[in-house]
Amino acid sequence: MRAAKLTLLTVALMTGAIAWPAASFDVAQDTREKKVWTADDLFRRNIGTREDQDTPFTPHKIIGNVYYVGTRTLGSFLITTPQGHILINSDYERNVPAVRQSVEALGFKYTDIRILLGSHAHADHMEGDALVKELTGAQVMAMAEDVPALQAMTGPNKRPHPIDRVLHDGDKVELGGMTLTAHLTPGHTLGTTTWTFPVRDGGRTYNVVIVGAGLPDDARIVYNQGNP
Repeated sequence: MRAAKLTLLTVALMTGAIAWPAASFDVAQDTREKKVWTADDLFRRNIGTREDQDTPFTPHKIIGNVYYVGTRTLGSFLITTPQGHILINSDYERNVPAVRQSVEALGFKYTDIRILLGSHAHADHMEGDALVKELTGAQVMAMAEDVPALQAMTGPNKRPHPIDRVLHDGDKVELGGMTLTAHLTPGHTLGTTTWTFPVRDGGRTYNVVIVGAGLPDDARIVYNQGNP
């Protein structure tokens, strides 16, 4: 909704459809001290409070057979098929019960999850992989560049991180008539993965994109020795 409002606002400004008071754009009048955002500040702002991270957001259909099953600030997506389901992002291990609750609230069986994918190798998105595999038997797949970070990731119960299939840029993941393409989009992590796939809805085909993530953790875009 926020993105849609910003898009409409941009269009309105370009077309002159909105008239703003001149003072609104008078930079000289703004004497407030500018906040300098640290990486830690940005992380806390984006990930929200512990309550935001752990409270399920109302599960709902996004389009076709794609559903939102994450929390208020941690995204998880369910793609359903007649041969079982695909889950993108397990989130923290402690979030697994909340995601399961959302999947079942939509009328689907959590144990029908056959494939578990992720967006990037950070605990808030993939720490729960081992528990999801334990509960469902799902195949866990991850981009090659993120494998070392995942192998070093241990949840509160110190489960080894399962990786059943190592993916590379352009690889396809198929299940029940769905074909997802993995795109290596490094930056936030070395193996950040963006997923694209076609979805049918209302007699039309749509191209769906689930973006991996944005800037590196330290927000340095160029000359970043740790994340070139």
